[in-house]
Amino acid sequence: MGQLGAEKRPRELRRSPRHGVQYLAHVDPDGSGVPFCCIINDISLGGAKLTISEPNRLPEEFTLIFRRRCRVVHRADGHFGVQFIPGP
Repeated sequence: MGQLGAEKRPRELRRSPRHGVQYLAHVDPDGSGVPFCCIINDISLGGAKLTISEPNRLPEEFTLIFRRRCRVVHRADGHFGVQFIPGP
């Protein structure tokens, strides 16, 4: 059928693939305010997409803090493979 009916999709410019997640995290404004909660919606090696209830609180630069419960699935010569344990 050719290109006539095909939808145009924006060209992917990211250097690494993003993975959809729903992680609770905290934004630490690095001395310019009190840390606050956010949700990480997707994540890659180079960045993430966040949802923040009060977007005006987000400074231009900050530290993103999140943690995940993990289980060791492989041990060898001081190297460890871990699996994220799904949260409640």
